[in-house]
Amino acid sequence: MKNSILSKGLCAAAAIAVTVTGFSASASAQGRITKSVEVSYADLDLTSANGQETLDGRIKGAVRKVCGSYNSKSLRDMADHSGCVKEAKMSAKRAKVSLIARAEAGTLGSSTVTIGGR
Repeated sequence: MKNSILSKGLCAAAAIAVTVTGFSASASAQGRITKSVEVSYADLDLTSANGQETLDGRIKGAVRKVCGSYNSKSLRDMADHSGCVKEAKMSAKRAKVSLIARAEAGTLGSSTVTIGGR
């Protein structure tokens, strides 16, 4: 049942609730493009399972926005996309752990988190 709720929450949140408040692209020292998307969590109770599930959906949508699509006929594009998704998911995982800890401690300050990838 939890998987069903999670799946519905992820789909709904990705389709409806991803709040993109900023997008930036900059050239890195290695010539890669680094992208980021800010995800709002101001309306969520991150100490509850529902709030965390909704945040997961928003993060999933943000990862898609950061990494975009790729040419499946190009091994380089596939590898770049895979690297982007991995990097963005790691960024999101670190941010989520920190946000939940701060919410539980009552020290949650800002209302957005930045998810980044290449």
